[in-house]
Amino acid sequence: MRDTSFELVDDSGAVRARLGVTPDGGVALDLADGDGRIRVTVGVEPAGSASIKVADREGTFRAALGTWIDGSSSVELFDAGRNHRISLGEGGGRPTGLSVWDGAGKLRALLAEGPHPDREASAEFWDRDGHYRAGVGVWPDGGTGVELLDEQGTLRGRVGQRPDPPRAPSTVELYGADGAFRVAAGEYPDGAGRINLWDGEGRSMAGPLLEPSAEEAAPDAGDAPPAGA
Repeated sequence: MRDTSFELVDDSGAVRARLGVTPDGGVALDLADGDGRIRVTVGVEPAGSASIKVADREGTFRAALGTWIDGSSSVELFDAGRNHRISLGEGGGRPTGLSVWDGAGKLRALLAEGPHPDREASAEFWDRDGHYRAGVGVWPDGGTGVELLDEQGTLRGRVGQRPDPPRAPSTVELYGADGAFRVAAGEYPDGAGRINLWDGEGRSMAGPLLEPSAEEAAPDAGDAPPAGA
């Protein structure tokens, strides 16, 4: 027996399942509840995506599992208002991991690895206005750390371990609203521990434990903390 579509009905004659070729050339299996609402669709689209989509009692699709035309695969979750809320996926040039959106559609959290070279492995967080505010992870340059930013996107604090071999020194750094250094404390590549302070004009000040030398008055590129994702 061959045909382009088949239907399965219950005792009352209501269609509960339909298997067929779609108008665009794909193929789909639809499963309906007793009220006739399609609750599950298994399909293959002409472009090559293959997915399982699940709907709630109102007929709103709330979850999808699939492989997509960009080469990625993922599980996608939506709320009752059809807003995308959670994605767990990999491939297609996207981070491998978990992304979380709020009800307004703004990305709020990401736990991911890659894609390289822009990201190693990190957890990152955004505020309700969409500004990146915090991250913790292993950064692309091999360093590790926690970074905190204000609502303007300015880095304000970082605790981390720099990738400099062989000691991989650890530092704590605080920045002003202008992004300039205010406090830097930690172990330097030479193994020494130092505390450096700067005023609002960028001038070196004596720290509570150590008066910095002229060479320590401002960090050079080698003293800069590791960049975040």
